[in-house]
Amino acid sequence: MSPAVLQRQAALAGAALLAGLLVVVLDRPAHDASVSAPPPVPAVHWETAVVWVERLKPATACQPVAGEARGVIHPVLPCGVKLVVSARGKELRVEVLERGQVAPGRDFALTPALAEDLGVRDGDRIRWRFAG
Repeated sequence: MSPAVLQRQAALAGAALLAGLLVVVLDRPAHDASVSAPPPVPAVHWETAVVWVERLKPATACQPVAGEARGVIHPVLPCGVKLVVSARGKELRVEVLERGQVAPGRDFALTPALAEDLGVRDGDRIRWRFAG
């Protein structure tokens, strides 16, 4: 073979090798799949509610209740649902102790012990959310 043919074949082989490398490099994902980004943190969504204070009967439809129980009565949420309530800089985790009617113009009722812990009275507004 003549030196010109060998030189041409070497140039074509080099171009093919370079094209193959470019395909491999450009076909890779933009980031390493083995290192994943942390999952997004959902934003905490607070609701507001106007509350009233009501003593529970010793036995509710949900469970027996002690006099110093801390929880809420809600017209829709089922018994046992965990909530976080907040007022005056205090945040407490509680649960729905009773499902029932509340006073007109009120969203739900707090037990007296919970109202005292939060420093709220009938007609006050609090923040609440589902516990995570």
